[in-house]
Amino acid sequence: MNNLTANKNYLAPTGFKITIDSSKFANLEYFCIQLSHPSVTMSGATLPFRGNTNFIAGDRIEYGTLDMRFQVSEYMENYIELFSWLKRNHDNAGNFEKCDVFLSILDSANNASKKIRYVDAFPVSIGAIDFHTQNTDVEYVTVDSSLQYSYFEFVT
Repeated sequence: MNNLTANKNYLAPTGFKITIDSSKFANLEYFCIQLSHPSVTMSGATLPFRGNTNFIAGDRIEYGTLDMRFQVSEYMENYIELFSWLKRNHDNAGNFEKCDVFLSILDSANNASKKIRYVDAFPVSIGAIDFHTQNTDVEYVTVDSSLQYSYFEFVT
């Protein structure tokens, strides 16, 4: 049995598109420049037997946070979108605003080859904004943020 792929192209790190509810977070998804697909872990459970410690597959999968970096727009619309979402969830304790986030992975022709859905995502952190006057190169401000979610699934 031969399961080797017929497509020998490599996955490009620049071939992605993030989609969040564009009616609420249009600026955030447009200015996203980096996204780290999270880690997935399942700890093994111990099964002691005759003086040996054996392991079996665990019963719980843990997903890492969905970390992304975005360039901050000049009037900070995207930062304010994310901050407002975080603040609303804080102020409405017990009634979190969640939405699905989609990562479209693009092939070498910039067509979506896979799509990953992060279910019930919400922000848990927004990084610092660094302002400084000593930089001679033009570097635009970027901010890191993390979203928590219930689970992810491949939808295409």
